[in-house]
Amino acid sequence: MNGFQWVALTAIAGTIAWEFVPRRQTLSLRTRSLRVAILAAAAVAIARPDDVTRLAHVFGIGRGADIVLYVLALAFVALSFYFYTQQLRLRRDLSALASQMALKEAKRGGQRLPAERSAGERVS
Repeated sequence: MNGFQWVALTAIAGTIAWEFVPRRQTLSLRTRSLRVAILAAAAVAIARPDDVTRLAHVFGIGRGADIVLYVLALAFVALSFYFYTQQLRLRRDLSALASQMALKEAKRGGQRLPAERSAGERVS
């Protein structure tokens, strides 16, 4: 193994170990398992690059680096669509919340509640 492999595998092992450290905001078991599986696949690809080349040949791709690039490109496109739909959902939810708040304010006649008045305001 070369120096890069030692450094990368050590970092990946540390990251996998960190996934098992208890934290306040815990991720679901499914999410943690997916993260560990992706990290383990990366570790295997770094430790045994010849296996990646063999896998590439199975799919008719000449080099292991090419299949890694193709997988990363597909993952980028998939994540771009995912985050775009999340942004649309959040925008829709924010619009619905703003509408509800506006309707609630309109039902009160636009008057602020006593708790919302500043200290210097007088009630007329």
